[in-house]
Amino acid sequence: MKSFDHFELYDFLEDESFRSWVFERASTSVVEWWERFPAVYPEKAFLMIQARETLLAMQEDALVPAQDRMRQNIRQIMQDTEPVVAVHSEPFWSYQRMAWVAAASVALFVLAWFAWTYNQDKPVTVYKKLVAAATLPMKEVVNTGSKTHLVLLADGSSVLLQPNSRISYPKAFNQHSRREIYLVGEAFFEVAKNPDKPFFVYADNLITKVLGTSFTVRAFDKKAIDVIVKTGKVSVFTRTDKERVEKQESRQLIGLVLTPNQRVLFNRDEGRLLRSLVESPTLVDMPIQQSMFEFNGTPINQVFASLEKAYGVEIIFDAEVMKNCYLTASLDDEPLFEKLNMICRTLDAQYEEMDGKILINTKGCQ
Repeated sequence: MKSFDHFELYDFLEDESFRSWVFERASTSVVEWWERFPAVYPEKAFLMIQARETLLAMQEDALVPAQDRMRQNIRQIMQDTEPVVAVHSEPFWSYQRMAWVAAASVALFVLAWFAWTYNQDKPVTVYKKLVAAATLPMKEVVNTGSKTHLVLLADGSSVLLQPNSRISYPKAFNQHSRREIYLVGEAFFEVAKNPDKPFFVYADNLITKVLGTSFTVRAFDKKAIDVIVKTGKVSVFTRTDKERVEKQESRQLIGLVLTPNQRVLFNRDEGRLLRSLVESPTLVDMPIQQSMFEFNGTPINQVFASLEKAYGVEIIFDAEVMKNCYLTASLDDEPLFEKLNMICRTLDAQYEEMDGKILINTKGCQ
């Protein structure tokens, strides 16, 4: 592999190997190399990020442009930011200063262009750019059907994905300091409580941060993005917020905090957040949100039937063995896995997930 000690922004942009990696058409060995690049050339890491953002910003409708068009765009960027060299003699420090000015101009141009595209693009385009910029191996789930699709996450959280919606999240979801999901469309989240690992949903220009609660995010190709809270609290802020980093890093929910029966509407054109009360329960029209998991001496087969209907997941159990099992519990404010944990502890049972189904193992109830 070539040495990159001498590489500048233009060299990254012109490098075919680098472009193939950015646009996800590189071989496995090339992908592995560029993923290791920041560790091998730490002094070039920031420049590499700049180049990647520049190439992604030059995409048209998230498609890789033709090579000739790409090179034309690259040259245009460099020409637009190239300093004019004076004919008369200048001291060496002047040339150094001009080089720094040129580099700063390129950086400002890139950042301005990148920010502009995020403000102008539709949510689906922003979603693709965010996922493409992620540094971790990602998994995507797309709901192309007509019914809601349940996604169970490794941390015990669940996502009820609406039709024509999609999410992406790290494959090793629960092994990092943050739990992060990228969304386009609509989804209802039940988040397992873990204050040490905040849960983030990135939808268009909006960031929703929670520590453990249930809420809905709607981010379709329209002017407004909607967040509705069912239980607990969430913090909502934009990616252009000057205090975004502080709000993300804080162990507390700060900024615009929503509580149950509150919603926030983000107007993309005005870049403004508007908090209000939920007008009517009919606005909250998702199956899990309608369900009330209040059981009082309820036969276990009815309990499992309620969970199956709400989450769209099949629960397999021996009805004969569990015919004497009844449940008295309130399970309204927990993700599916936590509900199952509480049920199994009460009935001295165990559950396991297998092939997208839930299997219940128990010796029965006396």
